[in-house]
Amino acid sequence: MDYENGLFIFRRDLRIVDNNGLNLINSCCKKAYTIFIFTPEQVTSKNKFKSDNAVQFMIESLKDLAHTISQNGGHLYTFYGSNDSVIADCIKTWDINVVCYNIDYSPYARERDAGIVKLCEKMKTYVMYSYDYYLLEPEMVVNGSGDTYQKFTPFYQAALKKKVDEPAKMRKMNLSSSSKNPGHNITLENALKKFVGKVNPDILVNGGRIEAIKALKSALKSQAHYHKTHNDLANPTSQLSAYLKFGCVSIREAYKAFRSIKDLIRQLFWRDFYANILLAYPRVLGHALKPNYEKIRWHNNDRWFQAWTKGETGFPVVDAGMRQMNATGYMHNRARLIVASFLIKTLLISWEKGEQYFASKLTDYDPASNNGNWQWTASTGADSQPFFRIFNPMEQGKNYDPECVYIKTWVPELKDVPVKDILHWDTEWLKHKDAGYFKPICDYKEQKELALKMYKSIF
Repeated sequence: MDYENGLFIFRRDLRIVDNNGLNLINSCCKKAYTIFIFTPEQVTSKNKFKSDNAVQFMIESLKDLAHTISQNGGHLYTFYGSNDSVIADCIKTWDINVVCYNIDYSPYARERDAGIVKLCEKMKTYVMYSYDYYLLEPEMVVNGSGDTYQKFTPFYQAALKKKVDEPAKMRKMNLSSSSKNPGHNITLENALKKFVGKVNPDILVNGGRIEAIKALKSALKSQAHYHKTHNDLANPTSQLSAYLKFGCVSIREAYKAFRSIKDLIRQLFWRDFYANILLAYPRVLGHALKPNYEKIRWHNNDRWFQAWTKGETGFPVVDAGMRQMNATGYMHNRARLIVASFLIKTLLISWEKGEQYFASKLTDYDPASNNGNWQWTASTGADSQPFFRIFNPMEQGKNYDPECVYIKTWVPELKDVPVKDILHWDTEWLKHKDAGYFKPICDYKEQKELALKMYKSIF
């Protein structure tokens, strides 16, 4: 063993199985202390992208992780404070020789990690890190000029030629605990009360490794015909996204499980693609990737935006999607595309407003993927759809929820309305004024013309 005492910082890798950073420190330290840090800039109102659903899920995952670590001879220490102050206290209290973590790629994460390196240099403590979050680490897949791909298909074709690591086999852990305790402690129960407040009883997925493995096994059956069923709003999705976001299951485990389902593997590589975009172009958080699109003069009607957030637009499939997310912290993938297109290209409201609202509600919120998908829909981002591709919400309902199963689940006001009238609500709503549902807040065809005019004005 190279070191006596190591410190491993958990982040969004909440498992001890196939955890590259944890395996790294385990291989070179006699004792490995494990910690998780709640920081004010992430879990308080200072973070305008904070999702209570995501924090709830994360704390559930941490409880499961703490139990697993305890079963393997260690203890998960949880703290509230700045990274620097907590890590410095841990180094002093436990006489730490080496600090280790898995690196992340958002601008915040890179600045945070640079600060940790600087602190450890000052305290004469070695730093190690590993790569854990993606199939292929960002910058492994570049074009012939060594630049980041901005088109998905060539990125995907190049990525398929690379080798994805097999999940690492479980090994004996050198996890440790101590009677000495640094300051800044917070229990997970207190963290839940402090950072979430009211727990969401209707959240769709619950955190933790045990739940993640159940979801993975279930997805192998439910997604066997993914290429045929993934757009059907009445069909279940894999529901794995939050488990991958918080690392309850590793991306390598998911890849191995889905290896025979090519269309699902393709979706996993979209996740890698957007991570590459964010690393190469961090300005996308707050700006269009395509600079010319910064000139768009959004209409930003606040009354319409509020109706969209509440699922009260009078467009049934849009409202179903928004209500599903508001209630459960999750929305079907096809519905995400529909509601995003509606906000941007029908209501003419900035994609950034939608991006932030999604972030505040989704359990699986991931900065790279959320931003990438919003910019794709807005035609402002990498490999985005052309600006003149505008989803007709009524047609989307007919195509992907023809029996209105999804709509009637989330818009119960329409449960007794005939399917054909729901699918033509823009013209049939007057017949059902007593249903208690909303009339359409705008004329889709008029808004489509305004959208085309708005986009064309920037060229």
